[in-house]
Amino acid sequence: MRVCYAKFLPHDFLECHTNDAINVLRSMKGAFKWLEEFFPRIWELSFYSVLLHDLGKCASGFQRDPRKWGYRHEILSTPFTAFLDLPEDERNLIALAILTHHRTLDELEEILPSGEHRAEFEDRVEELLQNRDYIEGIFFERVPYWELYFFGRRKGLFNPPEDWAERIMNYDFDSLLTWYERNSQRYWNELVFLRGILNASDHLASAGELAVRLLSDIRTAVEARVPPERWRPLQRQAGETEGNLILRAPTGYGKTEASLLWADRNAFRTKRGIASRIFYVLPYKASINAMHSRLLALFREPELVGVLHSSSGFYLYSSELEYRRLSSLYRKIYTPLKVTTPFQLMKPFFGVGFPEMGLMELTGSLLIFDEIHAYEPNVLGIILAMLELLKERKTRTLVMSATLPEFLEELLSEVLNPKLLTAPPEEADRFTRHRVNVIDGSMDEVEELLAEVPADGPVLIACNTVSRAMEVYSRLSEDHNVMLLHSRFTYGDREEKERNLLANLNNYDVVVATQVVEVSLDISFSTIITEPAPLDALIQRFGRVNRRGFGEPRDVHILTKGGDGDKKIYPIEVVKESLKLLEELNGKPLLESLVPELVTCAYEPLAKKLTEEVLTYREQALELFRGLKPLKGGESERRFYEMFHGLEAVPGVYQDRVLELINHGRSIEVYRYLVPVPMWLYLSESDAFHRLSDRGPGKYVLVAELEYSPELGLQREPREGGDIM
Repeated sequence: MRVCYAKFLPHDFLECHTNDAINVLRSMKGAFKWLEEFFPRIWELSFYSVLLHDLGKCASGFQRDPRKWGYRHEILSTPFTAFLDLPEDERNLIALAILTHHRTLDELEEILPSGEHRAEFEDRVEELLQNRDYIEGIFFERVPYWELYFFGRRKGLFNPPEDWAERIMNYDFDSLLTWYERNSQRYWNELVFLRGILNASDHLASAGELAVRLLSDIRTAVEARVPPERWRPLQRQAGETEGNLILRAPTGYGKTEASLLWADRNAFRTKRGIASRIFYVLPYKASINAMHSRLLALFREPELVGVLHSSSGFYLYSSELEYRRLSSLYRKIYTPLKVTTPFQLMKPFFGVGFPEMGLMELTGSLLIFDEIHAYEPNVLGIILAMLELLKERKTRTLVMSATLPEFLEELLSEVLNPKLLTAPPEEADRFTRHRVNVIDGSMDEVEELLAEVPADGPVLIACNTVSRAMEVYSRLSEDHNVMLLHSRFTYGDREEKERNLLANLNNYDVVVATQVVEVSLDISFSTIITEPAPLDALIQRFGRVNRRGFGEPRDVHILTKGGDGDKKIYPIEVVKESLKLLEELNGKPLLESLVPELVTCAYEPLAKKLTEEVLTYREQALELFRGLKPLKGGESERRFYEMFHGLEAVPGVYQDRVLELINHGRSIEVYRYLVPVPMWLYLSESDAFHRLSDRGPGKYVLVAELEYSPELGLQREPREGGDIM
């Protein structure tokens, strides 16, 4: 008798992989009890889908060389569901989960065994039968023992007849597809859960993991950092709140600890720990990475705290963590707490990746949104649509902010119907750190301003655009020790600059920066001179001054005039209203108790328009999401990448180095040489961009033949000697 393998390099026997996948499923059954409320038969049907999902790999062609075989093993696995003593609908649900566990139905359409493709299927079944001895003597014989292990008793529901080979050959795929078309909406949840659970079990078993992880007690972890006697009132109240919550508190109050205590109160527990999947959602990669490090220090194990964004693999690599293993596990239903972007949560709703697995993980989850005010109306609309649908899946949500405009709070409240917690004025004002100084002028007089502004340490100069920041830096660098920081440096250069600032801030007289400074650095400047911007953005910038809040409020300086390019970034009405409000506070402390009202007033001129925009995007997203069919792909996946896929390019000066890295199998290090490129720059200088190579991995790497230096970053001028194509 020949053995059959499920995996190669290293080899893994089919029965061993099946056993591993059943182990994963068993751990999920113990952890995710709430799924039974949506689908009472979920674990029994999932068991048989996991049991049979890889039987088609016994085909001799697959066993010789799966890469050259040229067929789909799941098509051969599906007919074995005919031997389950279950109602037809349940057999078909299991069959469809198995059939689609690697490819969607529309991807399989052209090779499914009907019409002209029937002959090829029959040939592949003949290959399967070449290992009939193994299937009957090893696999079939183990089924009762797997049932006993999983259910605690032998169910005897899988009973292949003596003519099973003939019945496999005659399996009616057309009837299965007809059933799907008639019943996919009726069994929408069941199809989603079965495929999602099968994917999760299969993927984790293939990764060498036999169980999902549970989080240790959150309250104990928080207590280790902040003893209960030092908890602030809102932290204590958040830990006593069940259900959705909006939390308003000043920067530095301890909102992160409050959110964790809320999660501890709302989580589903088992004897082994907290089973709920928790997503901590932030808008910026820099703040996500910082929060991941903070939570990792709290819970200690990288397997318990994940990080998920478009370049999280490189972040893990740079952090000297097991980036290959962890990057893979963080994308599976393995890690209980993930710090991520909203775009990662949106993927299942757009049908991206393995959407059923994502939807299954979000069911019954806890979502913590920090800095939700930072998103554009289209993203906010999609978030609202997502939260609307997740309400039906027992998901609970906490939204927290220091600068949440009232119009946005109302939009969130309409969907979440949350409890509201706000720091009382007297408590909020204890966190007052800044005194407002409005200066009539612009960055054109930056040298004079710098000489006049009192400072007892490094000064932060905040510009609204990269071009303005470069200009100011060039003017100041002759007479001052200056660093320039903006978004158009390579990730490697920016990381080096930020590391340098954290270690040697006092070596600099001035740091000239754009909005990146609002989120990326946990450092404190003596004062700031900033161009005008919306009040919530200004407050984020002010947060880099007197960061710890010790002593008297420190001066922050706001100019009345910005640059010509500001209107492309910020709504001019909000900027004007923000300036007007700050002028009324000129020379006075910016009391933290006033911040929510001030931010609301700043957005008042656009509140109605923004509300309408957000609601329009919400309705469009709901229509799109509700039109998705389980187990199928569609246009929505393409739309997702068109909407949110950011451009990144390698400066021409580094293209040879990047090609060398790719050729030597070190593609992870390419990230160091990438620069984020705004769409307007790509379109306006399109002739300066080309692909690194015509074929191979290089064809996915964009090159910008524009001037670049670690001092100034990527500029708009064509690179000298650059090959403009």
